[in-house]
Amino acid sequence: MYHAVMEPPVGCDEVERDLFVSPRQFETQMADLADRGFQSLSLDRFQDAHDHAVLITFDDAYAHVPDTVTPILKRHGFFATMFVPAANLDGHNTWDAGEHPRLATLDIATRDQIRSMAAGPWEIASHGWRHVDLRAIDPGVRLKELTDSRATLSDLSGQPVTALAYPYGYVDDQVEQTARVAGYTMAFEAGPGPGGNPLRLPRQPVRGSDDLGVFRLRASGWLGRFHAMQRIAPAWARTAARSALNEVSRTR
Repeated sequence: MYHAVMEPPVGCDEVERDLFVSPRQFETQMADLADRGFQSLSLDRFQDAHDHAVLITFDDAYAHVPDTVTPILKRHGFFATMFVPAANLDGHNTWDAGEHPRLATLDIATRDQIRSMAAGPWEIASHGWRHVDLRAIDPGVRLKELTDSRATLSDLSGQPVTALAYPYGYVDDQVEQTARVAGYTMAFEAGPGPGGNPLRLPRQPVRGSDDLGVFRLRASGWLGRFHAMQRIAPAWARTAARSALNEVSRTR
């Protein structure tokens, strides 16, 4: 899971800095995947993923991403999924204005960009209508927004949109049920987890602070298994596992 692929602006806070992966980092990461024989997946093949397959996803539909990322994807024979907050098309990031002003300066893709991206190597999917915590809004509004986002993005892309990334990754039972009623067949959270539920699928965030060793762990699925183990392991085992994980990251 990526957000922005550009050099972090001056003055970024810690949260912002991790959401900016530099173009050089991204190129290195994609080249590493290709060199190790990874294949990128489409959404409809995600449930049949094998060990050397990866779903490359982007949240927020920042306007700079197509020009920066598309040539890199094409160079390595990859494609990716863009999760779009449909109400913000032709606008800018409004949801981070209060806490993360550097992110709030970023433009969101135009409708024409989304049409162009849908021709490849991108798939278009929903990031809700507005970028809001879906748990915190009225159920009727939540259903309308998820439905309107699907309809708008399906029209722009020329393909049925049935995948969702929950804004902020936030989901509960009510949000999950609303996504199902709105016609989504798969939906993603924002972090690692056990998976198994097509409407609560995990993802591995790629951070600007990740070195290549950490990136390889994320792509391997090892971190997902580690986080699943944390839920059931006693404290001493969690501590030992974290130490082992840090050592592996340093040596890969």
